[in-house]
Amino acid sequence: MTRHAPSVAELPASIRNHTFDGPGDIGSPSHRSLWLCGIEYGEAPVPAGHELPEGEYPVEVQWDRWTYNRNAFKLISVIEGQNIEIAYDYAKKQKIFESRTTGYFQTNLFPFECRTLETWSTDAQLRSGFKDKKDYIRAIREVCFTRMHEAVLQRRPRLFLGVGVTHVQDFMRVVFGREVELERKEFQVNGHGKVIYLRPGPIPFAVVSHLSAPSGLNSNEALRRAGQMIRDMMEAPASGQ
Repeated sequence: MTRHAPSVAELPASIRNHTFDGPGDIGSPSHRSLWLCGIEYGEAPVPAGHELPEGEYPVEVQWDRWTYNRNAFKLISVIEGQNIEIAYDYAKKQKIFESRTTGYFQTNLFPFECRTLETWSTDAQLRSGFKDKKDYIRAIREVCFTRMHEAVLQRRPRLFLGVGVTHVQDFMRVVFGREVELERKEFQVNGHGKVIYLRPGPIPFAVVSHLSAPSGLNSNEALRRAGQMIRDMMEAPASGQ
């Protein structure tokens, strides 16, 4: 017999109460942070939703172990006006995602980790209560996105940087609470097309291609050009959102 999709009351607390979590400094209106928001956690030694005491997510480990984080450091360094060649040193100095006080926060839209976006492990099924990943994603959108939007308004990141252009609509919903007009920029690196979405304003917004996929921002030149576009956007005069 096929199990029905759980109602809101039947959802585990990890979904019912889900909002943004992850390593680093979530920030506040008086101490605004740069948010890096992916789609979902990979199946990695740092599980989603776990409190990470200072020092358990050191920059050295992030750089050595995860292409995603290494390229994130490079992109962020350019956004901050640094040369991409010194990205590691800059990340170490700023303790990006390692410290809870230095203004960088790493998070995701969806709370349960999977090896790829297409997979849905038995463990994830048991923990979420959903046999079908599509039902799980629908529940997060319907139950959690409003709360996540409220968290964005409460914390007011100095940049919301979404990773994964296929989920640009989801990123818009959690930041703006609705669909808004975005500027789409396209560029090529070695004959490969790249795309980035931008919106300046009180909470500057950008969505880039994935940081570890072959078709994403997978070279220093692609990261440099995308980072400079975001930096230019952030320096533009703010307008209402």
